[in-house]
Amino acid sequence: MLQAVALSLTVVLLAALAWRRPDWLSAALALAVALEISILFYPDLGPAGRLIGETSLAKLTCIALILAAIPRLILRPAARQKLRDAFRQPLTALLLAYIGLGVVSVLWSADKARTIAESARLIVLFASFLAVTVLTKKNTLLLPFRAVFWTALALAPLTWYEWRSGVQIWQAEHLARETVLRINDTFVDPNIFARYLVLAVAADFLLCAHAKSRRSEILYIAALPVLLLQLILTSSRGGIVTLAVVALAALILFPEKKAPLWTLIFGVIGSAVIFATRSDIVARFAALFQNLDETNPVRVYLWRAAAAIFRDHPGLGTGLGTFQTVFLSDYSSLRTLSDGPTLSHTSVLTIAAELGSAGLFLVLLLVVSLSWTVFRLYALGHSSYLGMFNDYRNSYYIGLGCVLWLAAVFVSSQAEGRLFEDPILWLTAAILVVLKNMETRHPYT
Repeated sequence: MLQAVALSLTVVLLAALAWRRPDWLSAALALAVALEISILFYPDLGPAGRLIGETSLAKLTCIALILAAIPRLILRPAARQKLRDAFRQPLTALLLAYIGLGVVSVLWSADKARTIAESARLIVLFASFLAVTVLTKKNTLLLPFRAVFWTALALAPLTWYEWRSGVQIWQAEHLARETVLRINDTFVDPNIFARYLVLAVAADFLLCAHAKSRRSEILYIAALPVLLLQLILTSSRGGIVTLAVVALAALILFPEKKAPLWTLIFGVIGSAVIFATRSDIVARFAALFQNLDETNPVRVYLWRAAAAIFRDHPGLGTGLGTFQTVFLSDYSSLRTLSDGPTLSHTSVLTIAAELGSAGLFLVLLLVVSLSWTVFRLYALGHSSYLGMFNDYRNSYYIGLGCVLWLAAVFVSSQAEGRLFEDPILWLTAAILVVLKNMETRHPYT
C-alpha cells in the first residue's frame, strides 16, 4: 500500500515538473541518480518491471523526460529543429551506432532475453538523451551540476551518521560484507557513491569557475573537504583513482585552477590524517600494490574470464548483456571463489567480451568525438582576446565540466562496471550536444 502511494506521489510530482518546468527535469535526473535506495519505495511493476529492471526514481525521471519532450516535438517547430540538430552531431550518431550494435547482437547472442532487456534499457536512456537536447535552455545548462553538488553535500549528515554509528541504512543482500565499514548512504554500492562524490567535486570546479562573488567562491572551496571526507569514508580505491584523474585533468584544462589546487591540498592533508589514524583504511588501499591473486581474487578471475571470452569471440562478442551467462556456462572453471560475484566489474572488458572489437572501436570513436567537441568549444572561446571575456568562454567551461564528468564515469566504471548503464553519461553527452548546437547556430539561443 505504502509503495503504491509513493509511486503515485512520484508520478504526480514528475508530471507537474514535466508540465510546468520541463527544463528542470535534467537536474531532477542528476538528483535521482543519487537515490538508488528508491527501489525499496516502489512496487513491482510486473512484466514491465521484468523488462526494465527494478523501479527507481532515476528510471521514472527518464520516462518523465521522454514524455515531456513528445508533445513539444509535436507542437513546436523549434523543438523539432533541436532534435534534427542533435541527430546531426557525430556524438549522437556514435551513441546510436553502439545501441544498434547491441540490438543486432541478439542475432548471435548467448542469452537473447538478456540482450533484449539490455537493449531496451539503452534505448530508453538514448530517448532521454534526446529529450534533454530538446528541453535544455541556456539558463538551465548548469542545473545538473548544481543538483549533483548540493545533493552530495546534503548526504553528508547521513554519511556522518553511518560512520559514527557503524550502521548502514541500506545494505543490499548481494553487497559483500567487508572488514572495513564502507559508507554507501543511499547507493547500493560504496563505489557508486564514491563516483557520485567525484562528480560533485568536478561540479564544484565548474561552479567555482562560474562564481560571481568572493563569497560564493569561498563556499565552493569550503565544500571540498566535506566531499573529500565522504569519499574517503567509502573506502573506494576506484573512487580515489578517479578523483586523482579528474583533479589532474582539471589542473591541466581549467583556466581557473583554485578549486583543483585546493582539492589537491585538502587531499594531501586528509591522506596524512587517515594514514596516522585509520590503519584499516590504509591497509585496504595498500592492497592495490600487493599480489591481487591473494588480496582481490574476485577481480582477477573476472578479468581472466572477460579476456578469455574476448579471445574466443574477438569480432562481435557474445551479445549485449551476456557476460554473466557465458561466464557461468562456459568459463565457470575460472571462478576461484564459489560464492563470488559473476558480473563483470570492468566496463572495457565487459564491452570486449559482449560486443568484441566492434564495440571497442565504437567506444574509441566516442572518445575521439568528445575530445573534438571540447576542442571546438575551446577554439570558439579563444578565437580572440576579447573572447575570453564574453559568454563564449562559458561554453568551454561547461564543456570541460562535461568532460570531467564523463572521465569520472569512464574511469570509475573500470572498477565497478557501469558505463552506458549510468544515466549521468547520457545526461552529460546531451549537454555537450546542446553546447555544440548552440555554437553552430548562435550561442545560448
